[in-house]
Amino acid sequence: MILEHEAILIAISQVAVAFIGFTGVVSVLGRRNQGTWTPEERLQLRVLVEVSLTALFGSLSPFLFAELFDAEINVLMASNGLLGALHASNFVAFSLRTRSATPTRSQRILGVVGILTILAHFMAAFGLLDWLGFVLIFGLIQQLIVASHNFVLLLFPISSSA
Repeated sequence: MILEHEAILIAISQVAVAFIGFTGVVSVLGRRNQGTWTPEERLQLRVLVEVSLTALFGSLSPFLFAELFDAEINVLMASNGLLGALHASNFVAFSLRTRSATPTRSQRILGVVGILTILAHFMAAFGLLDWLGFVLIFGLIQQLIVASHNFVLLLFPISSSA
């Protein structure tokens, strides 16, 4: 089965792998290579890695589900369900980590967008939304936006109120 969004999914997986590779660059920058990470920097690094991995596996999951289901609608529903679950677990982990690290205002705003995206994934997974492909691609791109945002925060630290 050829997936309608195959080229986009492959491109997203490649960008996600690049972000995962950037974590090595980030880890040797500045004083962080001496083991003096702030709680906020650890939060940003973990978010960068986790959402990049979510984008990677989320973009590859339709290929797996295409082997299980004949109808593309079932592939997209299952893919949205998996991406929603991965995204929700990231959000829970982020929320728990904010007990010891103060997120930036922009991270909190992206968190609100994340909650809405998670809801859209689950609605798509249960057939309550018609735009299954759009929701999947939007959610994957949203994960890349979060990854790029945290990468920038690590490169150019700002105060927690920003």
